[in-house]
Amino acid sequence: LGFYPVCPGSDEYVIGSPLFEKMTVRLENGNKVEINAFGNAPENRYISEMKVNGKVSSKNYLTHNDLMKGAKIDFVMSEKPDKSRGTKKVDFPYSFSNGKR
Repeated sequence: LGFYPVCPGSDEYVIGSPLFEKMTVRLENGNKVEINAFGNAPENRYISEMKVNGKVSSKNYLTHNDLMKGAKIDFVMSEKPDKSRGTKKVDFPYSFSNGKR
């Protein structure tokens, strides 16, 4: 899908490279999560941009609440990593190792 839970007890899903170009998850509450991975290919394994509901996000995680409300997540995939994306403290997911972001 391009995101997965890492920290038990946290409502955050860390983003990673999706395996598919497009998928839709229909939630039990009737909402859906639409995921697009533009340019997805074996050689394009890096995320150069992520948009959530049309808004660019540099965060390295999604929240459970964001997903349950229904969401459109657009990944733009690249052959080379963007070493400046997601590097600010606010972009980091919760970590048990330091008890904060």
